[in-house]
Amino acid sequence: MRILVTGGAGFLGSSLVESLVENGHDVVVIDNCWRGTKGNLRAVFDNITFIEGDACVSTTYEMIANPSSVDIVYHLAAINGTKWFHEEARMVMDVNLNSTLRSLEFAEQNNCRYVFTSSPEAFGESEIMPLGGDEASVFPVAHEHQRHAYGASKYLGELAVQHAVRQGLDARIVRPFNGYGPRLVGNEYGQVVAMMLQRAVHQGEIIVHGDGSQTRSLTYVDDIARGVEAAGLLDGLEGIIMNLGSEEERTMLELAKQVAKLVGNETGQSIRIRYEQGHPGDSKRRLPNLEQTKKHLNWEAQIPLEDGLVQTLRSML
Repeated sequence: MRILVTGGAGFLGSSLVESLVENGHDVVVIDNCWRGTKGNLRAVFDNITFIEGDACVSTTYEMIANPSSVDIVYHLAAINGTKWFHEEARMVMDVNLNSTLRSLEFAEQNNCRYVFTSSPEAFGESEIMPLGGDEASVFPVAHEHQRHAYGASKYLGELAVQHAVRQGLDARIVRPFNGYGPRLVGNEYGQVVAMMLQRAVHQGEIIVHGDGSQTRSLTYVDDIARGVEAAGLLDGLEGIIMNLGSEEERTMLELAKQVAKLVGNETGQSIRIRYEQGHPGDSKRRLPNLEQTKKHLNWEAQIPLEDGLVQTLRSML
């Protein structure tokens, strides 16, 4: 099949593209390389069509040759990273919403199947666990903090996709839970696993926010990519939402101690853990409801955290 991947040079997108190419598909990638890099696709770059452009604007999609031949659109283009949510809330909303609307329009115009990569953040501050069933999203008053620029944009993206389904588009939604692995951004604008590993390797310390009791369901990138890919290839999933995450919760303090031990063993360093105040509105727990995922995809995370951390660390050394 001919497949379009927006954000295909990013952390998750590049792993998805690699898998699609390995499985014999003709892949077109749209990415402006703001966070993703062409280097992430070096293994398959000669076997894809790469369009360096903004997924938020219609003219980028006009660069796709023979657009009516595209069978599936996987939409992954977005801005993630907690620091961005607080510093550039309007930019986060602009990119996440407009890239979703433009890619949806392309799918509708060309009668493509559509897969939207959402997030558990679309539920805001819901405390119902496991998360991601039919419960309502919970967002606080806007003046308290800007963290939900990301989560609210994903919620509105889901709303747009469900409206498109009502209008006849074959679209489905996936929500990855705390993906990690090689290529994950580990600087101050990155995500927690890579940030801990990178800081431990280069500065000999790990920063834990608050008391570290927050939990996450840490899911290796290959597991997530496998689920995202399957969500697009299977028939009969119109309007279905599937969560992709490990059912094992880890506290951030547990993760920090595990990372400290791993990096210490690999490098011979003594890694210290330092506590800092976190960002306002930090989620207390994240545990996915996999009822729909197991039913429709027969999917569950397979790669243990211990193995995934080793692979991620070795990619940094």
